Amino acid sequence: MRGIAAILIVPILLSSSWLAASGEAVYSIGTISEEGSSQYIAQNSDLEEIEFENVQFAIRSLRDGEVDFLIGPHHLLADSEVIAQWPTIAVDEMFDISDYFVAIIRSDNSQESGNDELRYAINSALADIHQRGTAISTHQLWFSDRPQLDFSDFDSYDGAWPTPTEGGTLHRILYEDSDLGVCMLDQESPMTRYGNNEQLVGFEVDMAELIMNSIASHYEVELTLFTHDSGVFDNSLSDLSESDLCDVAMSSVKSDQIPGGFISSSPYHVGGTVILSSSESPEIDSAAELFDSQQLQEEESEFDLRIFAIFILSLFIVREVLRKD
Repeated sequence: MRGIAAILIVPILLSSSWLAASGEAVYSIGTISEEGSSQYIAQNSDLEEIEFENVQFAIRSLRDGEVDFLIGPHHLLADSEVIAQWPTIAVDEMFDISDYFVAIIRSDNSQESGNDELRYAINSALADIHQRGTAISTHQLWFSDRPQLDFSDFDSYDGAWPTPTEGGTLHRILYEDSDLGVCMLDQESPMTRYGNNEQLVGFEVDMAELIMNSIASHYEVELTLFTHDSGVFDNSLSDLSESDLCDVAMSSVKSDQIPGGFISSSPYHVGGTVILSSSESPEIDSAAELFDSQQLQEEESEFDLRIFAIFILSLFIVREVLRKD
């Protein structure tokens, strides 16, 4: 009798293990339609994707516990104006850094010089802004997380201000025009958008002003910021290269989008994919672990070893019981 009972233990133990291994999705992940976040979920059978048409619907479902987490582009989901409307929602982390936003400047050529000096002045200004901590406070005006950049990313430019060459672009900005023209785009996001006064506002506008003020302070001049909405990306390039509207373009241009004839500053902003949770979300050690395919493989391997161990233990129990019978 004991032998029969022992034999029955084996399939019970193994079946419980297999059921755990082949269970349904562990977490439900919300995504925003056409924002390219599905790639993080497709590689993991433990995740179920639920797609939403817009951010507000997605965040409401996250708040109500209809999805466990929400992932998407930083500039959409970390918008401080949006997050402030949902007190139980938090921006947990940026688990995939993919976008490095830079200022674009014309390259020096036979007709124009001093643009590389302007680039170095912008980089030195970025170092100054980060050293003083104003970059963090400006970031948090527009985004509900901390910036990915800090002073260590600019320490090579600390105090490396160029000497303006007479007749060059930087010299003209400082001592002739007394203004800094910046081409921008309405991104309809915290990066850049139109405010209530029908003027461009946003993180990029504030960063442009901080850069200008830092340059003006170092060279002991007064400068005025002039922003121009170029409408579309290609126009921002033509406005920068073919007109006197702009000295710089800060239009959410990524470091891998710089065309010929232009140079770029160091990144003034880093973006990527973030994950949001709510008070209803399950607890996890790290959001990144959800999308770490290598770790998933290791966990599956560990589970296979547990099944094997259970099988060996079951055989040992059966042998001992039968031997005593």
